[in-house]
Amino acid sequence: MTDKTKPSPEWEGKAVVNRLRQATKPGQPSSVQVFLNDDVAASDLQEKAREIVTNMSASLDLPANAIKLGKVFRLAKSFSVSTDVPDVFDALARHGDVKSILESVQPDILPKPTREKGD
Repeated sequence: MTDKTKPSPEWEGKAVVNRLRQATKPGQPSSVQVFLNDDVAASDLQEKAREIVTNMSASLDLPANAIKLGKVFRLAKSFSVSTDVPDVFDALARHGDVKSILESVQPDILPKPTREKGD
């Protein structure tokens, strides 16, 4: 990104983690898309995703099924994770191999029509 175009503060790791902390409660899991750094090879993505989830469960002293690994997307160098433990999202955002995380569920971003036919 050039100096002229900067990402919205709304999508910075801290802001995403704060929203996830508010939305995630025991029994109400949240899902995120985890994007890995460019130096992680696409061919190693599945293994790296499993390694991150396993190590995170161990470091946070969570049961094996507390973090659920979802789909892995090789072209986007990302994978999905769902959990009802808010601390997981903070740990993911700070992980050395993680470039960014975003909520899997996003609000509608398409513009709404302001005029109807016949106006």
